[in-house]
Amino acid sequence: MLVWNDHKLISLIKYAPAVTVCFFMIVINIVIITDNQEKANDSILSLREDVISHQKQQIHQQVNQVVSVVEFRKNLAISQLKQESKSRVDEAHAIASNIFKNNYDKPQSEIITMITDALRPINFNEGRGYFFIFDMDGNNILHGLKPHLEGTSVWDAQDLRGTFILREHINKIQQQQGEAFYHWWYQKPGYPVTQEFEKVGFGREFTPFNWFIGTGEYIADVENDVKATLLKWISEYDYGDHQRLFVIDTNGRILANPISHEQHAFIEHHEHTTQQMVKHLLDQVSIEGNFMEFDLSNLTEVKKQPVEISYAKLFESWGWIIGSHFNSLDFEKYLKVKQEALLLNNHEKLMKVLTLSIISTFAMVGGCLFASNLIANRFKRFKNRIEKDFKKLANSKATMQHMALHDALTGLPNRACFLEQIKQDIQSTIAQEKKLAVVLVDIDNFKKINDVYGHSSGDALLKKLSQAIEQSIAAQDTVARFGGDEFGFCFPDLDNVQQVHQKVTLLQDIFNREFAVNDTQYNIKASMGISIYPSDSLDPEGLIHKADIVLYKSKAALNGQVTFFNAEVDAQVSYEYQLEEQLRRALANNEISVLYQPQITTKNEQLQSIEALARWTNPKLGAISPDVFIGIAEKTGLIIDFGLFIFRKACEDTLALSPNGDSAINVSINISPQQLMHINFAESITQIVNEVGIDIHRITLEITENLVLQDLKMTAIILNELKALKFGISLDDFGTGYSSLSYLNELPITEIKIDRCFINNINSSRQSNALVKAIFAISEAYDITVVAEGVEEKEQFLTLKSYQCDLIQGYYFDKPLTLEQLKLKYFYFKFVSNGA
Repeated sequence: MLVWNDHKLISLIKYAPAVTVCFFMIVINIVIITDNQEKANDSILSLREDVISHQKQQIHQQVNQVVSVVEFRKNLAISQLKQESKSRVDEAHAIASNIFKNNYDKPQSEIITMITDALRPINFNEGRGYFFIFDMDGNNILHGLKPHLEGTSVWDAQDLRGTFILREHINKIQQQQGEAFYHWWYQKPGYPVTQEFEKVGFGREFTPFNWFIGTGEYIADVENDVKATLLKWISEYDYGDHQRLFVIDTNGRILANPISHEQHAFIEHHEHTTQQMVKHLLDQVSIEGNFMEFDLSNLTEVKKQPVEISYAKLFESWGWIIGSHFNSLDFEKYLKVKQEALLLNNHEKLMKVLTLSIISTFAMVGGCLFASNLIANRFKRFKNRIEKDFKKLANSKATMQHMALHDALTGLPNRACFLEQIKQDIQSTIAQEKKLAVVLVDIDNFKKINDVYGHSSGDALLKKLSQAIEQSIAAQDTVARFGGDEFGFCFPDLDNVQQVHQKVTLLQDIFNREFAVNDTQYNIKASMGISIYPSDSLDPEGLIHKADIVLYKSKAALNGQVTFFNAEVDAQVSYEYQLEEQLRRALANNEISVLYQPQITTKNEQLQSIEALARWTNPKLGAISPDVFIGIAEKTGLIIDFGLFIFRKACEDTLALSPNGDSAINVSINISPQQLMHINFAESITQIVNEVGIDIHRITLEITENLVLQDLKMTAIILNELKALKFGISLDDFGTGYSSLSYLNELPITEIKIDRCFINNINSSRQSNALVKAIFAISEAYDITVVAEGVEEKEQFLTLKSYQCDLIQGYYFDKPLTLEQLKLKYFYFKFVSNGA
């Protein structure tokens, strides 16, 4: 009996594990099948919601983008109007000046008739624009709209507001150095005389006859043109397959609606329903923008209830409602295909799992039968080994987690850990309805510490600084090291911005302390950028990104600057991005032009040279200052292509203006640091000179002290090479730097340009006068040509002439001119005069 029982026990040990495995594998397969079905059903249910949510996000982004463009174009309209008015008046002034110069020996009445006959037929702005001329006593010389006023005085003319229109125009022109912008109210053709509209215009004094020439435009007409352009653009907007962009006014009138879905044809036959949708939209739309849903189930017999989903914003300035909408039925076909694919995928996965499960079951049963005889003997040994392995694994896991989330040098949390902590703090801040601040801190000039004292000293300083921070901040606050010399701080549960300032003051106290490392005392400063939840961003990455933006601006000051993120910074960053994107296409779109400012000799007041000046006019952004776009071109590397284009253009225009020869006009061209240091720079510009055919000695390359400071030794090598090729070398803004005099010994300078800051004060400041005299003495000793730039007054010119200055450049003689203007003023007029 005992033997039998032992046999049963052995059988039990052999077969019980296999039977148990089979049983549990069956149970597991049943659970897998059930769970697979539930997940499939859940996925089908959530798929529709995900698609609708994604589409809502798309129309939200689409509408916001269009509203931003509309807002930008509205704000740009007045600026463009002023620029257009000034450009037109400058054109008319140039025509009048040219007529006067070419006919100065004729009777005044004949010249006046020639000028009025030339300007009268000129219309612009789709026929709305015209020129008018008044003398400074209020007598009308020319009026493109009301010729019956010509020869009469309108000195006492008033608008409906009692303003003396002409008196105010003339007063502004006289007060603002002969030209001025102004606003006035005036009758509009086609409207009652008692109804006036606001105009913006520009007037410029024509000194030969004591006139002023002007023009203007109705603001309402400009805005209407902008509206029409925007509505056409919106009508052609690429809105995708399932949403439609629309614009209506606050009365429900459709202004732009370029699409009609075929699958929504049933809506077109329900005018009453369409009116209800528009009324529903008008009742709920707001300036901030909001989503709206309209139930269309009563218009169709489809099983799924169709819903029209819209997102719209009120553009209050023009009374526009800009929005986009889509119908839930748009996605039924897509959802059906996805649902079938999802079910098929789940079925295939289930079959694979079941197949693998069956194979595994057989394998495990066989293994169990074999392993049962060994398990008992080896169980204790394996148990002990497994326990040790699990302890090692747990320790390794904890160590790896800590390393993954903390900085190796300081032990502070790293960026990943910092992001997770901000998420948790945001939840706490939301619950308590408070604020949260993210502060990014960067140590100013930390690289110098590493360069001078070594990286080990820099690391030791960072450790001490980290310890001081951890000891000083509150328990709920978080500090992290992002790498290098940058730290991040999170200050949650703040009641107001004043508490943020208190936290920042604490950080400044910490970073401004004196730290002793390896018997060396370090005094450091740190720049800070700050963003605040929820006003600046609602997510951790956004808060860090915006704090980093203002940190970059703080770093530019290098003086422990603290900067808070705000809408102005956001707008500036967006504008700079637009500038960079447009600048990348500027050359291809032929938007870069070159103007030339004359350089006149003091001996005979004749044109001897010109300076080439780059200009950029963009159809969207207008005229951009060279100080702005040159800096962007240098930052993006576009300056190389821009520089070569400007160099070639200047050479071609100069040769076209004045052929090679003894009396040929020279040209000065500005060179940026990146250009000069670019490989094969000398070969590139020499090749251009040879291709154009201009004598190389006619070209002077202008450099600034900033270029020299980057690498004096390399700069000297390159400049000597260029001088050996017969290029002239000019040092711009001479006298403003710390080492200007030393450069005359170390660099092959052939010309210096006295900075305008000395010229402005040459007759009012004894110090400036003495410095200018000293510069002339130095230039005479070195046999260097001197150019005075920024000369705007006759007294300045006479003083510089008495000092025997070589060349004069400035508005006293002329502003920067186009090639045509330069030819007309300095060559054509001279030719006509000589011929006479």
